[in-house]
Amino acid sequence: MSVSASVGYGRAGRLGLVAVATAGTVDVAQFILSSPAMFQSAPGRATGSVVGLAVWLALTGCATAGAAGVSRRELRTATLGLAGLAAVGSVGLTAIHAAAHVGGLRPALGGVLGLSALALAWVTRRP
Repeated sequence: MSVSASVGYGRAGRLGLVAVATAGTVDVAQFILSSPAMFQSAPGRATGSVVGLAVWLALTGCATAGAAGVSRRELRTATLGLAGLAAVGSVGLTAIHAAAHVGGLRPALGGVLGLSALALAWVTRRP
């Protein structure tokens, strides 16, 4: 692959990561907003959801900075770490929901988003 092709792929990957991270953020935020009673009935679950939202938001910010052209090693490391957290959390939730036979397609979508974020962060980790 030529240098220009790999640079173009990197830009497309970074934009894809912004899109996936934004979708993950919207998914978790929508879940939290649609379940306000959870804060009273299941505070642990609510805390986990808020932490998940924070991870997706931070990933969105890092991915956006990377797509805007910021090319710092620390940013790439943070992006990869946040994508890893999002992937582990999302896949873990998918597994828990599947084992309990609840949640339907939504948790599976979260798992796909998490794994997609990790894959995109991995392929775009180089400047």
